[in-house]
Amino acid sequence: MGKFAETVAASRRTFVLRLLVTLGATANESVITSATVQGGFGQATRDDIRKDLDLLKARGCTTEEWFDDAVRVVAITERGEDAAYGRVEVAGVERSPWRA
Repeated sequence: MGKFAETVAASRRTFVLRLLVTLGATANESVITSATVQGGFGQATRDDIRKDLDLLKARGCTTEEWFDDAVRVVAITERGEDAAYGRVEVAGVERSPWRA
């Protein structure tokens, strides 16, 4: 992935974390995908969002639960909330201050 593409991906992951904060901590993958595309990341594919969700989980920013092996519901963790507000640095996530 090129530098510009990685910068966009890091910004998109921050958007996902802030979306989860705004929505009250949880959302399913479809809602996250739709909101991310509508939120200014129109070039993002469902596969991009899935990779982002996997990275956020691996970095301890989110947890997930599957229903009927078909619906992924993502929840933000305390670390993820700190990353959303720019209070901690997380590799692959843009760090910038934010007030909800």
